[in-house]
Amino acid sequence: MSLRSDSAVAIAGVGETAVGNLPGTHSTELYIEAARRAIEDSGLAKSEIDGLLTTASVVDDNVRHHMVIAEHLGLFCKTLCDTLRTGGAAFGYAVQLAQWAVQSGRCRAVLVVSADNLLSGPGAGHGVTAYTELGAHSLEFEVPFGGHIPSFYALVAARHMHEYGTTEEQLAAIAVACRKHAALNPAAQKRTPITIDDVINSRRISSPLKLLDCSLISDGGGAVIVTTLERARDLKQRPIRVLGTGQAQSYYHMGHLAGGVGLPRERKGEFNLTSTVQKVAGRDAFGEAGITPADIDVAEIYDSFTITALMQFEDLGFCKKGEGGAFVEGGRIELGGALPTNTHGGLLSYAHPGMPGGIFHLIEGVRQLRHQCGPRQVEGAQTALVTAVSAVASNHSVCILGRD
Repeated sequence: MSLRSDSAVAIAGVGETAVGNLPGTHSTELYIEAARRAIEDSGLAKSEIDGLLTTASVVDDNVRHHMVIAEHLGLFCKTLCDTLRTGGAAFGYAVQLAQWAVQSGRCRAVLVVSADNLLSGPGAGHGVTAYTELGAHSLEFEVPFGGHIPSFYALVAARHMHEYGTTEEQLAAIAVACRKHAALNPAAQKRTPITIDDVINSRRISSPLKLLDCSLISDGGGAVIVTTLERARDLKQRPIRVLGTGQAQSYYHMGHLAGGVGLPRERKGEFNLTSTVQKVAGRDAFGEAGITPADIDVAEIYDSFTITALMQFEDLGFCKKGEGGAFVEGGRIELGGALPTNTHGGLLSYAHPGMPGGIFHLIEGVRQLRHQCGPRQVEGAQTALVTAVSAVASNHSVCILGRD
């Protein structure tokens, strides 16, 4: 059965758990709670859900995880059911798979759900080290000899500073914007306002990144339901259309990523530590949506570190390569600025339970286009861009949403 390009797809329901430190709560409980809230939000009958996509839990690495969650939810016969194992970008890939399944007629409605108890579950108290050891970046010649996730992103940040003159203050502006938005979100894990100086003077984790350049460690989960636009229009909430999606992957090992290994000679400079394949994912998403970066009203940009977000503004075409630092200065990405970004607080201030972190960006994008965000609402928002990144700037997804 081929894809029907005229088959419009929408997100009909969203739901999330509390976030932060949730001791005594198993990751499976978080999955079920998030899923039930999304189903309730949509008004869809559970019997209509015939697709389920989960993301592998860092602390519950079960290859049949999707089957366990389906049993707990009472979802019996699925025509699409799987666990995606691509880290923080997995939910973005899941939305694209759900889009294709609904467009093709294979599924009536697909539930995408992701959750984890990274803060209070197994390995709690070990922070990023636990996350690394549990599978986030277990590489034979990198992790055992001292490398960890912040150090890899610090390498990227240092290179960007060297090539383009990006400053620590410019990176800090991203953390400050996220915290300003989190202060308006009662569900956020961190809400106390911070300044550029607070970021600069926070504990150095891996030069040039400081503590407040790094995302949180959290418990929590979220879920969305993807169905046809026609069906969504008969449900409880205003449908939010999936206008375009895209994904692209490069390399897992930093040495290969830095050198653009595998590219033909004439393309050697196209991708490297500071120029990612997010531009390919963005090209496909914008092309499918039929719009440009200038048409985006609100952006929910994956912000595992401040440098992660900064490079995406460049690679997605919001500014030229090397101009990301200047782009984020002066409140440009804050509410009231040219491109309000991470209006819920992002991974830097809302929450980051590991692999599920980015699904909160998608939920926020949906709520912004429903105009349900209260004091953090972007006035008149009609379009939203949501991204996800995993490994170290290697796996990328882009989803563009539109208000129906």
